Amino acid sequence: MHGDLLIRRVDMSKRLNRTVLLIVIMVVATTMLYGCTSSSDKGEKDSTATATTGAENGKPLITYKVLARGIDKPRSSTEDEVGKIIQEKFNVVFEYVPYNETASDKALLMLAANDWGDLDIVTTGIDAVTKKYIEADAFLKLDDYKDIIPNFFEYEKDLIPYWRNLDAKNGDLYIWQSGPDQLQMTSEPLDMNVRVDVLEELGWPKLDTTDDYINFLREAVKKFPTSLDQKSIGMINFWGEAYGPLLATYLPRHSGYQHFYKTTGFVDVEAKKIIPLASHPYLKETLKFWNVLSREGIMDREAWTDKSPEFVKKWESGVALSANFAKWNIPSINAKLALIGHPEMQYIVTPIRLSIAKEEGKNVRYELFNGVRPDETTGILKTAKEPERLLEVLNFMSSEEMTIRLGWGIEGRDYTINEEGLRIPTPELLEIVKSGDPDKQMLKRFGSYVTVFPTRTNATGPNGQANYFANDTQYLMAAATDTQKKAYAAYGWDTMLEAWHNNSEFKFVPFDITPYASSTNLDPELKEAKMEEKIMQYMDKQIPLVINANDDAQFEKLYNDMVKKVDELGQQQVVDKYNEQLVGFQVRIQELTKK
Repeated sequence: MHGDLLIRRVDMSKRLNRTVLLIVIMVVATTMLYGCTSSSDKGEKDSTATATTGAENGKPLITYKVLARGIDKPRSSTEDEVGKIIQEKFNVVFEYVPYNETASDKALLMLAANDWGDLDIVTTGIDAVTKKYIEADAFLKLDDYKDIIPNFFEYEKDLIPYWRNLDAKNGDLYIWQSGPDQLQMTSEPLDMNVRVDVLEELGWPKLDTTDDYINFLREAVKKFPTSLDQKSIGMINFWGEAYGPLLATYLPRHSGYQHFYKTTGFVDVEAKKIIPLASHPYLKETLKFWNVLSREGIMDREAWTDKSPEFVKKWESGVALSANFAKWNIPSINAKLALIGHPEMQYIVTPIRLSIAKEEGKNVRYELFNGVRPDETTGILKTAKEPERLLEVLNFMSSEEMTIRLGWGIEGRDYTINEEGLRIPTPELLEIVKSGDPDKQMLKRFGSYVTVFPTRTNATGPNGQANYFANDTQYLMAAATDTQKKAYAAYGWDTMLEAWHNNSEFKFVPFDITPYASSTNLDPELKEAKMEEKIMQYMDKQIPLVINANDDAQFEKLYNDMVKKVDELGQQQVVDKYNEQLVGFQVRIQELTKK
């Protein structure tokens, strides 16, 4: 990650990437916001740290290698506070090796070549790749080490049956994931990001439906033809990534349905079943929304070529009046806009749903949470050096104490606890985050462990508070800029969550997507899996064409051609297979719970 096998695997990986959970981008991006102060004496107050120097267990130093995105050169766990704790307790060091591919691409390439270099841990990225690793007997079976990792089996007992499900043959345990993912329960969902000065100039318009956004952006580009001496762009996107066409189908999930990360079907929540996606009127309205923005020049001309780095660079330049989906960038974007003297151009997240949902009276928003995170799936290679040493660290990391340490830092330095038992960020932490360039400090403070170990960082804790400070309502309001607070006040929101959790236009209902996301993983050898693969490959090519249609007539033709072709490729058979597997999924999970 040669011959025909390698080509086939690489080509498959490109197709499989449509199913990647897009929140992985958010996790990778927000991980880089973790931080640390330079005060070493404060670091010694960490309750999980030891006062000794050197390994407590007297064992020789061992280094484990793991791939890491988001870094441009190798780094060592000895550079951060948590890594020093791990070295003191276990004499274990992690070396993070940078790479540019997606996790699934890289994992497939290595598996095809049967060559992992000197890596000890692999992140597979998506379930289909995870299954290939298990079938190839590449991962260590964790069941064989229960005596070494009792904390792990206890702390993750609610999720382990789902992880066992990836071994279709025996239900054995080979991997872990960073779930559960409950990010949207305590912070803004992944909707639209809009510039506050534009909202203010247009009289704080009510933004609810796609029609509202079309009308708003039409006026916005007239009022703001330029931004910081550059031509303004109504909306920017990052559909140049492999999952771009999938992301372009997401609006139904804000409009009374749910999406399980494929372009073959989606969830009818009320009917509790999976239905075809391509032919559904809500998908047509979604593509029409993007088509209007594209035809009218509101959408960025480079929306289909920009990947995340280009998208972020463009956003930082101040030219975007709005940006789709990627709310995790807002803290750094806002900080940089303040540094260049334009805090009035900062952003807030605003809700969006399809106009057809409102017209049909479907005034409910089912916001997903997921017990599993396929994009953050990790396994220990059977070739790993002294795996027992690595498992000892896994056991240590599998605790609520370490989850809070990796998500909030050190009590007294990074957060305090109020009378209600909620963690409140300290002024020192807030100052680091607002500095405009917190990455180095934050990485030193928290490290990169949340993407390696099952720390439940993306979950909501027993007290209902986010396990990761940057996803928590208390933190978000404390860290909000004056510009953001001005916008919240103008809209009458006590917190940024009011726009969703207390919206008079729709009811906000949490929805567990786990059974649907997990049961739709088809065995690659099934005929339906091959149909699914062809459908997703076709949709990847056709969706950009539909969205870029020149007029209504061309849009209708391209859309209808797409529906017809997807039907011919067997969409209904694939959806029927999804629903068949959904029925048996809960039974299997119950069986795996007993293992």
